[in-house]
Amino acid sequence: MSELSDKILDLLVSGLYSPGEKLNEAELAGRLGVSRTPVREALLTLATTGVVTVEKNKGARVTEFTRETVEAIYSSRSLLEPHAAKLATGHFSVEELAELRRTAQRMHDIVVEAEDLPEIARLNNAFHTAVLSKCPNARMAEMAIALLKPLVAARTFRKYNAKEISRSAAHHLEIVDALECEDAEWVEAIMRAHIRAGCHSATAED
Repeated sequence: MSELSDKILDLLVSGLYSPGEKLNEAELAGRLGVSRTPVREALLTLATTGVVTVEKNKGARVTEFTRETVEAIYSSRSLLEPHAAKLATGHFSVEELAELRRTAQRMHDIVVEAEDLPEIARLNNAFHTAVLSKCPNARMAEMAIALLKPLVAARTFRKYNAKEISRSAAHHLEIVDALECEDAEWVEAIMRAHIRAGCHSATAED
């Protein structure tokens, strides 16, 4: 996605706009310091991932995700992302792994210190995107990232309890451990466990 699309996604993750709320192009353009045309293009890009819904003559709205939709996205993601992460193993530099660990550790520290769900969601998105970006199968990586974006925008972390968020953060650190060992089977296994655990947390009945 474009940098502007990512900035709009960050606004959605922050909770500034509610599910179902209409997105005003002029307001977004003013907030982001750009003209309306790139905002319109960015919203269309986000629409391809399901993050926003664009209707002819009605503009864009923040997508409302049902429990069934979230479960379906997680199901697809659990099939694709673990394999993409497995393929990414061995393609990280020492510096890239160090940065990945810093991201994972920052998320872990926030979980321990205080609850900051928007920042946790941002770090989660950054972590998974960084892993997937190293997958040598670019098309697979692109599809996996496309599945990740709606879950980030849906703010699924708001469904997690403290224990579940802590487990998610611990999984990230273990994924880095596995990547550092260049153990592709370990990477795949912990990524699959991480995503399946996330699915149960995000779709649990209130």
